[in-house]
Amino acid sequence: MKRILAAALAVALPLSAVAGVIEVKMKLPVKPKLQIAGDEKIAIAPFIIASNGERRNDRAAKVDLQSEFNRYMRKQLSKTTKLRIVEAPTNRLPGTDMKALEADRDFWKQLAARAGADYVVTGILDFDVNDKSGYKTEEYVSPADGRTFYRQVLVESTGFVFDIDIAVFNGDTGEKVLEENFRDFKEFDQRNYDEILGLFENLRALETQLVGIFVSRETSATRYVFTD
Repeated sequence: MKRILAAALAVALPLSAVAGVIEVKMKLPVKPKLQIAGDEKIAIAPFIIASNGERRNDRAAKVDLQSEFNRYMRKQLSKTTKLRIVEAPTNRLPGTDMKALEADRDFWKQLAARAGADYVVTGILDFDVNDKSGYKTEEYVSPADGRTFYRQVLVESTGFVFDIDIAVFNGDTGEKVLEENFRDFKEFDQRNYDEILGLFENLRALETQLVGIFVSRETSATRYVFTD
């Protein structure tokens, strides 16, 4: 009987030690990166495509990254914000890197004036596709005698990397008011996985961060409440 009582007390002690703590799951608001009222006019200008000049047979070059990303951003901002998306003139950008874009304030003021926009969104996009194949060693148990062998197995995969440096310019001053960089990598156990599907897997992973530039969002967090 004494042994049973001692065992019961040993089990009860850890429970009593945490009996005064309650774990609470909370949703906390996160302010948008860009400090705006939320109903401004936004123009999405062309982006610099960092992958221009790749080999013609490169799979990433098959994707019209400019059009796909422009369409994606317009859809997401229209769906999740009250911002008004306006058409941006398809001007040639004043450079091929962020430093050159930032330096030409007059360009952004003129573009914003022509579009009737409060802010202009642009930046640099890079998208890479990497098909890989190779062999790995794995164990194999013979069904005949149960012995374990090692054999070489061909493994094929496709990796997708999407990298965006996004910038927002004030339409009145031409000044760059925000710059953020986002990057995502996805890998699939299949060679020649579709490029468009891979791109949108990257974008889906970055969706909350991209939209979070313009509108508040929620994030989950765990808090502990002490009741004693």
